[in-house]
Amino acid sequence: MRVFIALELPSVIKEAAAAIQRELMKSEAHVGWARTDGMHLTLKFLGEVSASQLSEIEKALESAVKGLPPPAGRTGAGQAGTGSMKITVRGIGVFPNPRNPRVVWLGIQPEDDRLLRLQERIDRALAPLGFPPERRDFRPHLTLGRVKSSRGLDDLMKVMAVHHHFLAGECTLGELHLMQSELKREGAVYTKLWSVAL
Repeated sequence: MRVFIALELPSVIKEAAAAIQRELMKSEAHVGWARTDGMHLTLKFLGEVSASQLSEIEKALESAVKGLPPPAGRTGAGQAGTGSMKITVRGIGVFPNPRNPRVVWLGIQPEDDRLLRLQERIDRALAPLGFPPERRDFRPHLTLGRVKSSRGLDDLMKVMAVHHHFLAGECTLGELHLMQSELKREGAVYTKLWSVAL
């Protein structure tokens, strides 16, 4: 099964993401737009794993969460559930750069460094299980779409410039999820396999 680790977003953020997608679609650029109903903040993609590996992965993730420092001003380090994370979902852009756009994204601005620390702890906890740390720097974002060709890109970039500072809203993330991704004709279908409170 194909699995990944993610934080789920509230429906209000998904609705805002769908709204900005509709604006970007007016460019008629050749982009494969993501389904916003399954949108999530991916922390690590593991790829194909066997069912027998799941319990080890779950133990590693629980360890990563337990060691996460609590938010400033709160006590309880070393325990699960030390506190949720606040993020602001704001700004749109492209990876890797505007000259060669491949991914259209919606930006994530964490309130503090705990999101980055969590991603780093997950990387370290899973490395002994055969999942190497990410080589690229972690840049939290929501994927709005993937560019398929250069058709309509100039128009897309113009629409993006108008909405560059788009604000989708603020939200609180309280659970880490191990997710399964099944690729189907109508798109990817996501299933929660396991969750732990932050």
